[in-house]
Amino acid sequence: MKPGAKARHGEVRRLWPTERDLFTAHLLRLDAATRRERFGTAVNDEFLVDYAESTFGIGGLVYAYVEEGEVRGAAELRGLEDFVVQTGEAAFSVEKGRRRRGIGEALFGHLITAARNRGIRTLYMTCLPENIAMRNLARKFEAELVTGYNDVECRISTGAPTPFTLLDEALNHAQGFAAMSLALQRKLWQPALFGATGGRH
Repeated sequence: MKPGAKARHGEVRRLWPTERDLFTAHLLRLDAATRRERFGTAVNDEFLVDYAESTFGIGGLVYAYVEEGEVRGAAELRGLEDFVVQTGEAAFSVEKGRRRRGIGEALFGHLITAARNRGIRTLYMTCLPENIAMRNLARKFEAELVTGYNDVECRISTGAPTPFTLLDEALNHAQGFAAMSLALQRKLWQPALFGATGGRH
């Protein structure tokens, strides 16, 4: 760990469609500057709610940093519905209070593995020119940076899948599905428990 870096206390795992509310809550917690970095422009709450609704559709995949049952960072992979082009789009968001902990790097690594395993050979990501942190993160993964007038495009060659990348993703999915199932069970148990005890006094 780098000097001054803060440890992570959560886990990075796949986020499932039944956990859309966790993703929505994460987006709504983003401050104005982070929203602009993520979407390239100012966006309001209504936009974020609508965006979250469409994220888990066909061709989308989300990995999240989950801490104490809340999503504090997310990485999205889009373009999975087009197997001919072999390209995908990546996007990231980490809440302000969770930055500089290696969360973005961990999310990026999982997303590249997922892309490789699905035949995506080139991963694209755009960011604002002033988003130095995202540009530095892309460079860690040997991205080619192309500077435009209003944004910077990052191109990453992912490579072909291997038995190790397939196993890594399978294990992560199993872990994420187990965590999602446990959280769902807790939600179902709480009303039953309160009903049986008559609630707290």
